[in-house]
Amino acid sequence: MSLIELEQTLRESIESEADLLTKLSEAIRLTSPLSKSGTDITKTILLRMKSYYEGQRKVKELLNKRYLSAASDFFVESILFYLKLFCEFYAKDLEVHSERQVKKKRGAIRPDISVWHGDEVIGIIECKTQLGWSRQKWEIDFNQREKALRVDFPHARTYLLVMSSVNWAGFKEGDGRIGHQFFTLSSLWPNNITRDHSEEVIVDPVEVLFNSLISGHET
Repeated sequence: MSLIELEQTLRESIESEADLLTKLSEAIRLTSPLSKSGTDITKTILLRMKSYYEGQRKVKELLNKRYLSAASDFFVESILFYLKLFCEFYAKDLEVHSERQVKKKRGAIRPDISVWHGDEVIGIIECKTQLGWSRQKWEIDFNQREKALRVDFPHARTYLLVMSSVNWAGFKEGDGRIGHQFFTLSSLWPNNITRDHSEEVIVDPVEVLFNSLISGHET
């Protein structure tokens, strides 16, 4: 058997992710709508991130890598997957995009996630696994992005979603934007979360953010 043939199963596994996500979304549609309340979506996202980190940890050990592969894109994709379904159930006139330029002009922002009603942006989400690397300037960056967005879309909402409070000081206590614009999913890093205790580590459920985004556009 050739080397190319030996690699076939691995290549098929790599290519199958979109198919698995499609099957999952179809199963969710057939089973029941996503709940607008509770924390099931939040727990599911955190457990998916746990699986990602566990898989990357094994690859790191196998290949003697010094660092894990960055999880930021996977986190955005996980939020995107469930927000698209959420809008499909509860706000069918909204579209969800990732890294779409808000205006076709030089210097326009490309949010991690943006939600559109026709040609109008109604909200954006910036997603971070943690804010340790930008602990000194994340708020400046957020305010600048919010200001830039509102030049073209004065009523659009801006959100910052952080996967974990580990490795940074967390949002400032008493900041009125916590739970409204600033969201932290978990008090633990995902690889320390267990399925039986996933509820206990939730700080701000992503369901609250999703409901805030679609407010006024429910169908």
